[in-house]
Amino acid sequence: MRVLTLTNTYPPHYYGGYELTCHDVMRRFAERGHDVAVLTSTVRVPGVDDADEPGVTRSLHAYWDWERNGPLLPRNPLARLRVEQHNLAELEAAVARARPDVVSVWHMGGLSLSLLTSLEARRLPMVLTVANEWMLRAVALDGWSRLWRWTPLTPRSVAGVPTRLPRLASAQLNFVSEFTKRLTETASLPWPVRDAPVVSPGIDGHDFPLRAAEPLRSWGWRILYVGRIDRPKGVETLVRAFALLPPEARLELVGGGDVGYQRHLLALADELGVADRLSMGAAPRHQLRQRYVDSDVVVFPSEWDEPFGLVPLEAMACARPVVATTRGGSAEFLRDEENCLTFPAADPDALARAVTRLADRPELRRTLVEHGPQTASRYTADRYADELLRLHERLAAANGSARDNG
Repeated sequence: MRVLTLTNTYPPHYYGGYELTCHDVMRRFAERGHDVAVLTSTVRVPGVDDADEPGVTRSLHAYWDWERNGPLLPRNPLARLRVEQHNLAELEAAVARARPDVVSVWHMGGLSLSLLTSLEARRLPMVLTVANEWMLRAVALDGWSRLWRWTPLTPRSVAGVPTRLPRLASAQLNFVSEFTKRLTETASLPWPVRDAPVVSPGIDGHDFPLRAAEPLRSWGWRILYVGRIDRPKGVETLVRAFALLPPEARLELVGGGDVGYQRHLLALADELGVADRLSMGAAPRHQLRQRYVDSDVVVFPSEWDEPFGLVPLEAMACARPVVATTRGGSAEFLRDEENCLTFPAADPDALARAVTRLADRPELRRTLVEHGPQTASRYTADRYADELLRLHERLAAANGSARDNG
């Protein structure tokens, strides 16, 4: 099977778990003998070199600046037209090179939706793996589509560029959680959401091999956060809670994100008198396992509705106790006092109490680190790739049969 993958960013240049999961799946597709090509944007993460990956083309122009977390919307409609024409030409070239049996569509936030309209016009089968709310924001983040959303009589195209949204009538959608699917169903979009399956992602067994619960070690107040360091992730709540813990506590924040927000957090830590006990910095995924193992507790303080949430599962695989909110899709696998402790979002006092409770109750820690790996074992990257592969193969085979009968 020949697969063309379409996504807004792709490792090693990425800003979230969605794109990393896409990379994990495509690597497994290739390992199973399928031909995989990737078309993504020109976005580069500062200080990160390109990987030597044949078949990855980084040429699409995006309407979003991930570094400053803001839109890139040329005011001049002619400039947006040129972006669209460039992207459609790049898609045409990618299709000619890859000759795909199926197109695997991932994160389209900030990309041209006309790419999907063009693929649909070519009658190329598409599998859309939806792992966040991009469908809800797709038109707003697409500088070209938003020009036409309030136009009463929208032409089909302008200078060869489609202006209408794709119908995706024959596309196969899938969602990472029931929550994400239900959220997408609330939008008045002409896309086949209702009958789409839920296929939950999983953790990479190479980077996070399941670890049996070890004999309970002494508590050392080593607190770990892993993830994007952005406001919706609740990191400020964690810093404020950290200031309420004993002076021997240490907090490590591991991740990238909004540089301005990171400076704000450091200033807040200084104001609260805990800056000398807090460290912050990014780390590649292959180094995260040791960070988890070295911690006493992993905090997942998200204040937005998470589409799913892999960080708690990574921590559980490493047999570390988790303290978390249960916003969005993460509520589908987090169980209070069984595989984690939960606390209300944006409540630093409650978070500090939860961490202190873990410190004071070794038997509770033992319960969490015994049940955590059992939860993590149900969500593996291999199982996820296998389920997605079946969706891709089924659609590609159906399209091949339709061509043969046509």
